[in-house]
Amino acid sequence: MKLKVLILLFVPFMLVACRDDDNPRSRPNLVETSFTLASGELIRDYGEDVLRDRNTLYGISVRLDNFRTYAYGLFDDLSKAVVQRDANQQYWFRLTVVPNGKTLCTHDKRGNYGDLFTIYDNGKEQSCPLSNTFIYCDTTIARNGFQEDIQLSKSYPYNIYVDVVGSNTASDYKFSSYLYSGSIRFFAYNLSQGRFEIAVLMMDKEFSLTPEKQEYILPFALLRRIPYPTWLCQDYANVVTLQVRYIDEERKIDRWMDKSVIVHRDEQNIFLLDVNEFTN
Repeated sequence: MKLKVLILLFVPFMLVACRDDDNPRSRPNLVETSFTLASGELIRDYGEDVLRDRNTLYGISVRLDNFRTYAYGLFDDLSKAVVQRDANQQYWFRLTVVPNGKTLCTHDKRGNYGDLFTIYDNGKEQSCPLSNTFIYCDTTIARNGFQEDIQLSKSYPYNIYVDVVGSNTASDYKFSSYLYSGSIRFFAYNLSQGRFEIAVLMMDKEFSLTPEKQEYILPFALLRRIPYPTWLCQDYANVVTLQVRYIDEERKIDRWMDKSVIVHRDEQNIFLLDVNEFTN
């Protein structure tokens, strides 16, 4: 009799366990996804040799539908970028590429990289190791992964290429790439004496225009949080704020103005400074 009672007590639990086992969404169905870069503006600008150049850096974020980071990794060999993921879930894949990034991005002697590839680990900022493997995150924590996935604005003086897509089926995903860099061409008009001093605060950059040198081209990479998917922001533009100072010792003029210029990705943006605006 006692044996029958025990069996009856355990039957509901056994049924639930069997029911869960039969539900494919009740447990992870792990599959592998690899990544290649097949087209886009990176290859347009550098040729296919850039994909074989081990100085090129690739940062990949894999994020859940709630945009929390599931995994991330920094690679100099894209063929090693293979992530294990749940086939039952939707993910966002984000690629960030810096040609010659090993030289241009800040890094330490151990091969940990900063700038775009600075990471948050449970809210603590640190450099990212060039591991050529994915690092899997605690998805209950909101602030994990590359800094550029978190911060709203950053500027870097080198070319950056980006692609962002959503997928839950591809076993070999082919990224494209979009250039999120450009340049600003500054030109002084009516500058026969004195000088302009220009400060681009977001880039910590200062330079001067003089009667002898009336033109300056400033390369930039200015990013904000990029919409998903990437094609929504192919016409990406942003506003750069400047502090402009005109100094003319002979006429005892020293005047400041705050200026701004709309910059578009993958373009040379023109910014004209007229002396008359500072002297009238």
